[in-house]
Amino acid sequence: MISEGRNSQARDLAGLPALVVVIEDEAIVLAGYQMLFESWGYRVIAAQSADEAVALIEEEGGEAPDFILSDFRLRDGRTGTDAITLLRNNFGDAIPGAVVTGDTTVTGEGLKEAEAQGTPILHKPVNGRQLQDILSRSLG
Repeated sequence: MISEGRNSQARDLAGLPALVVVIEDEAIVLAGYQMLFESWGYRVIAAQSADEAVALIEEEGGEAPDFILSDFRLRDGRTGTDAITLLRNNFGDAIPGAVVTGDTTVTGEGLKEAEAQGTPILHKPVNGRQLQDILSRSLG
C-alpha cells in the first residue's frame, strides 16, 4: 500500500507527492525510512526486496516511482544495484536512485555497478540532510 506523508516537498506531474520506493531487508530500518520520508511529505512504498517492491507497485496501479532508495546488501545475495536495475527495467530507465551501505568495503564490483548506473552510494550512518539533498537533486 502506498502511504502518503502530510506535506509534500516534491510533486509529480499529477500534482501528487513524489513516490519514493525504499528497499531494505531489516524491518526496523525500513520502518524508519518510511516514517522519515512520510514526514517530509512523500508517498512511500516500503519493501524488503526488489521483487516485493515490484509487486507492491503493481498492486497500486503500476505508477513508476520518482526515486528508489535501496540498501546495498539484500537477502539471497542480491544487491541494491540489482534492485534498482529491476525497478528501472520494469518502470523506466530514468528513475533516479541511491544505494545505502554500512559496509565501508563497498568498492570494486559493487561500486562499479552503481557508478555504471549513475547511482550514488551513501555510507551509513546516513543522516536526514544527506537524504534530503539527494532527493532534492534527483527530483528537482
